[in-house]
Amino acid sequence: MSKISIKPFTCPTCGNKGDLKMYDSVNVSLDPTLREKVLSGEIFDWSCPQCGNTFSIRHDLLYHDMDKDFQIYYSPNNCSGINKMINDMLTKYPGMRKLCRTVDSLNALREKIYIFEEGLNDIAIELAKLVMKFDKNNNIPETCELRFEQVLPYGKVPSRSNLVFRQIIDGSLQKELILLDKYNYDNYLNEVSTNDNYKMNHYCDTIDEKWIIENCLNR
Repeated sequence: MSKISIKPFTCPTCGNKGDLKMYDSVNVSLDPTLREKVLSGEIFDWSCPQCGNTFSIRHDLLYHDMDKDFQIYYSPNNCSGINKMINDMLTKYPGMRKLCRTVDSLNALREKIYIFEEGLNDIAIELAKLVMKFDKNNNIPETCELRFEQVLPYGKVPSRSNLVFRQIIDGSLQKELILLDKYNYDNYLNEVSTNDNYKMNHYCDTIDEKWIIENCLNR
């Protein structure tokens, strides 16, 4: 079930003192309404009852989907510490092992949710994103982020579906869509499934572009 803690908080605008309701963990299988609050960022919002101003208070949060069997730990400042803690625990208690990831941004949290809900492999997705970014034919700025959003079906032929990505530039989500053919995704999936360079050394890790470059391409 979801876990909530209450902490005192002082409004930065008017100085009013109130209680900050913080979700330490959310279980979207038991309470599906929390999924949209996480995706929108609303779950981190606090509104001052005195002046009415709303602030986004980013804090560590565990996102748990029992139906899809995955957990994502959102931590703006301590992904490495959480990775160590979870890996130490899962080494001792193998029966608790499941798909675990850490992320340090809300955009990354959204993307992981979309990826795992679609039953996709996030390592294959990160490899695909990296290749797409450095393919000059795509005209994608190297400094931008690519975010997976959904699988776009093509009639009743799953192999002809497209994976939809969008660019994030200076924190702003762009309107243009970037499509990756499902056939090409399957090639990336085959690469990460058969090449030992892409095997994870831990049960929980921060799988992103940096992980692909440091752990796979530089070996």
